[in-house]
Amino acid sequence: MELYFLSVGYGKAIVLIDGTHCLVMDGGPGSEDEAYDQPGTIRLADFLHQKGVQKIDCMICTHLHNDHLSGLVETAAQFPIDTFWVNRWPQTSAERAIAAALPECPDDLSLRLFTTGLQHWERLREILSARGIPVRERAATDHYEPLWPGCSIRLFGMDETQIASRRAEFEAFCRMEDPAAQRDAMRAFDKVENTCSLACCLAYGDWRAMLTGDLCSGWDARCAAPYFPRAQVLKLTHHGQRDGMPQSLVEACDPQVFLMCADEARTFRSACDEVQARAEQYLTERGRPAQVYTTGRLSQPFGLQNDEPPCALCCVAQEPTQCIPYYAKEV
Repeated sequence: MELYFLSVGYGKAIVLIDGTHCLVMDGGPGSEDEAYDQPGTIRLADFLHQKGVQKIDCMICTHLHNDHLSGLVETAAQFPIDTFWVNRWPQTSAERAIAAALPECPDDLSLRLFTTGLQHWERLREILSARGIPVRERAATDHYEPLWPGCSIRLFGMDETQIASRRAEFEAFCRMEDPAAQRDAMRAFDKVENTCSLACCLAYGDWRAMLTGDLCSGWDARCAAPYFPRAQVLKLTHHGQRDGMPQSLVEACDPQVFLMCADEARTFRSACDEVQARAEQYLTERGRPAQVYTTGRLSQPFGLQNDEPPCALCCVAQEPTQCIPYYAKEV
């Protein structure tokens, strides 16, 4: 079994290969995205061709954001796929919403990224439909289910009622006729999309990997539930940004390896220094090697400033700074 975390710029793409079996979880940004100008990056479809993958057993889209969904379009067009899983799959076209958003996209980065994701989603819908690939909306599960012999998966995220509610919200803003109201509804929907992301735990014998998508909330309750899995590998949520390391999740998984899907430029303050320091300290306190990795080749490597881990990338530029680092010395 081989588990890969691809360097796709600011985004996430994970590939599990087990003999002739293959799982893909997210695809990074679209193939024309400037993220791939960064050194060391690779597009998902190119990677799968290099590895000799012939078909994908299961393709998972954790949520409808550009940096997770868009790279799946090219891949879905080039590879046979047995089944496609997603956190929610609306049936209403987003073309009207896209048209309403485009005039303001140049001056609104968040709206631009969401709209770009919707454009790729429309194309992905066409490809999956034309190729007859079954699409399943997936809710959280309380148990593992087999992917193929020897490998199983457990899902975390929304329940069926929450999925139906989010689908209705999506379809409602798609049908709006007033462009200004439509843009406001899109912004409101996009603002909480990360909290609706799918996450999963892969099990291969006694080995576990917790792959969190961008699901950065609700972990206290999930981790307190019976049978929450430990995991040797923990991919931190939301690209290792400040909200990407829920302490309850860390303690429940008790990992040996931390990983952040962050890009070279640390876009949106990903691979946050505070998170890096917390992860290293967690492992050091337990006598484990400080295995904390990022997918991108960071242009500003982790290090010390005045004998302390730097905080400049995770704090608002104010005095005093607005966060209390985990590693702060006791007074």
